[in-house]
Amino acid sequence: MTPRPGLLDRLGGVAVRGRIEKARGPSRVLYDPSYGTPIAEFAEASGEEVATAVAEAVRAFPAWAGSHPRDRQDVLLALADQVERAIGELTELEALNAGKPLAQARGEMVFAVRTLRYFAGAPLRPTGELNPSAGGTLAYTDRTPLGVCAAIAPSNYPLLLSVWKVAAALAYGNTAVLKPAEETPLSALRFAELAHDAGLPPGVLAVVTGGPETGRLLCRHPDIAAVSFTGSTAAGRDVAALCAEGIKPVSLELGGVSPFVVLADADLDAAAAALVEGFTGNTGQMCVAAGRLIVESPVREAFTRQVARAAAARRIGPAFDPATELGPLVSAEARDHWTRQVDQALAAGARVVEPRGAEPSGGGYYVAPLVLDGIHPDMPIAREEVFGPVLPVIEAASADDALRLAAATRFGLAASLWTRDLHQAHRAARNLRAGMVWINTYGDTEEHISVGGIGLSGYGRELGVHAREQYTATRAVFLAHG
Repeated sequence: MTPRPGLLDRLGGVAVRGRIEKARGPSRVLYDPSYGTPIAEFAEASGEEVATAVAEAVRAFPAWAGSHPRDRQDVLLALADQVERAIGELTELEALNAGKPLAQARGEMVFAVRTLRYFAGAPLRPTGELNPSAGGTLAYTDRTPLGVCAAIAPSNYPLLLSVWKVAAALAYGNTAVLKPAEETPLSALRFAELAHDAGLPPGVLAVVTGGPETGRLLCRHPDIAAVSFTGSTAAGRDVAALCAEGIKPVSLELGGVSPFVVLADADLDAAAAALVEGFTGNTGQMCVAAGRLIVESPVREAFTRQVARAAAARRIGPAFDPATELGPLVSAEARDHWTRQVDQALAAGARVVEPRGAEPSGGGYYVAPLVLDGIHPDMPIAREEVFGPVLPVIEAASADDALRLAAATRFGLAASLWTRDLHQAHRAARNLRAGMVWINTYGDTEEHISVGGIGLSGYGRELGVHAREQYTATRAVFLAHG
């Protein structure tokens, strides 16, 4: 199955005023991950075009920031309606460009619509504080937008995470320049058109495509007031260093090797079902993927075989096949990186827990989920993010040992504990150092609840009320009225 004819006709490399145009930077070929075949070729944004996008956003900022909050709400609601009407087209773009199964891609588009509608309410929510002051003086604290915000989005959830960033930035009165991942720009470019159709004023949102150098240009630009970045920890270090040069705030949502802790008293069927989704969902390309199974000794062997059987049964195939549950990895480079890490683990003594799923043929970037037993906590595969469907299994002698192993990481994005013991559940919730902690569940995310990491998994928050910390600054105002 292929996308509707004409779906790619309008797609160029840069969108500044709601129009998608061919850019003047280096040429890039985009590939369909399902088959490894080219789907589009266009030029990336040049340095001059990045500067133009920022300049347009600077010019648009005063009017947008000064507009009535209700006007910003109305435009964001109109944009949500536009995205909802275009869900079919956006789903196909995401499936084609990122290799996402259709049902998964559609679910992400629905989440994007919910996010836009949630942040549409933000402009009219009360903010600020009235402070105690002497007679004749009014002292209050308010929030002011920062200016032009750069949003640098990843390839694993191309449009959804772009919307998380852009919706919040615009709601609080900022203008935005969005850089999607170099492998997956198509849905973001279409989103720029939809924003124009929804009535977003010219210059308020621009999309510029390109690789790491385009991101560096945005981070270094003196007129970029703040940066929101989602990606690897290594790239996050670079972003933070570049933003430090300009003393500008940055939000980093980075990688993790998240522990999935199963105690002997857990509901093993429920835990296994959640874990299979936790390490194979989105073909393992999730910052919050279950990166380590830490399981108590009495149930280790039976539980790991149960997980391996369920993972092997997942249908791997091309994105446009309705029966597909797991699509390909996003690129040949991602597939090769996954293979190297698995091969290193096997060479170090890891063992594959059978059965293993069969990979489809046809030239796409496919890998079959793997459960690896015999893992020592110091092995690289148990300490470094793989970003693909592999599950290292670490045996724990007791509940205390399991929690100790879970804490033995400098990452802190997500963690999950499975137990019927209420005391252990509360204990884990209190002691696990992660920005997202799930007890007897995994992966729950809602647009009204703020999420993010700690440690090497970053800082700052997406979604919910705490997103405003990234996109506004507090001001202390003293008014002497005599």
